[in-house]
Amino acid sequence: MPPRMLAPRRTLLWPCLIALAACGRDSIEVAAAVPTQNAVPQSPPALTHDFGSIPHGEVRMHDFVLDVRQQIGEGWYSPGTHVDCSCARTELWLRSKDGSERQIAIYSPDTAPRDGESLVIRTILDTSKREAVDTKDLDSRVLVVLQRTSSRDPQQRVMWPLQFRFRIDTPVRVRPVATIDFERVAPAKPRRITLNLSSDLPERAVAFRNPKCEDPRVQLALEAQDGFTLLHASLLPQPGDSGNLRAIVTVDTDLESGYQLRIAAVAAFVPDMEAIPLPKLAIRADLRQAQRDDKAGTQYVLATDHDESRPEDFLVARIVDANGKDASASWAITFEPVVGEPRSRRVHARWIGSTTTEFRGELVLCKDVARGPFLPIELVALHDKNP
Repeated sequence: MPPRMLAPRRTLLWPCLIALAACGRDSIEVAAAVPTQNAVPQSPPALTHDFGSIPHGEVRMHDFVLDVRQQIGEGWYSPGTHVDCSCARTELWLRSKDGSERQIAIYSPDTAPRDGESLVIRTILDTSKREAVDTKDLDSRVLVVLQRTSSRDPQQRVMWPLQFRFRIDTPVRVRPVATIDFERVAPAKPRRITLNLSSDLPERAVAFRNPKCEDPRVQLALEAQDGFTLLHASLLPQPGDSGNLRAIVTVDTDLESGYQLRIAAVAAFVPDMEAIPLPKLAIRADLRQAQRDDKAGTQYVLATDHDESRPEDFLVARIVDANGKDASASWAITFEPVVGEPRSRRVHARWIGSTTTEFRGELVLCKDVARGPFLPIELVALHDKNP
């Protein structure tokens, strides 16, 4: 007897689907109407303050009071602020209704405002950190970061903007610029810069005295003239100095306010002999054969000797490979004078050897082959059949 074939069971899905669609529409609308628990509130409107005109050198302070619990909700604290003004800083405080305050020294969820507390962003503006020049209205901003106490997700943050405006009125005039920039300074070549100091007040002369600098390498002197004073600033670098100089020069005045002129002094220390932009020269060429003469035109570094007691020209002391073996037969070195810079030379290097591998070694320049001083420059040649 052949087996009995069962007809496929038909499931009535349409009524279920219709019912689901009918009830689903309302449920979707209800779900959309209920905000998710982790939704991030919108940033509150910016608070603003105008400091007005501030005499240069003076400090101003303003408290922005943020009612975080009312504007954002409970369970929010501030892990810090972002300030776009170099002369401003902020302190965070919590203020109770009775006026008592406690400073937030360590940012943590425990510093969320309690019931009856407001978050205070104390904004401190120190105009002495700016150049001593008059300014028009300057607009700056503070962003107060607010984070949920229950989350460390940076996407769950709210930025509350604060805006402030100020302008600076300087009682003195500093020319040509209100900064002492010694630029690049070598031990063998100290730099000297002179600024012109005068009054910027109507019918009131200003006397300058007692110039000082926190860095003893900066030497200062005042020279009184008819109606103005010259400030001479000299930088005397020491052997071994490197990096940058950042210091503040102060000059007292006879103004009743006790105004003290503050000027930034900056410099970059460089060795007496240097290669610019880097003590390295790298080329890519077919190293199986010598390069053409015209290829060396763009293959150079700028060598400078700041010590004027030595000859202007450079000499080649040696060319060696990575193992210290002589490689002078593989390179042609030429020197080109630089117009307007008698202490500098363009050092061109052209490959004239033959190899199928890369070359790594060193070119050493000097002023005297036996006594030096020496300027090492890294040499790299990468093999490329189709440069």
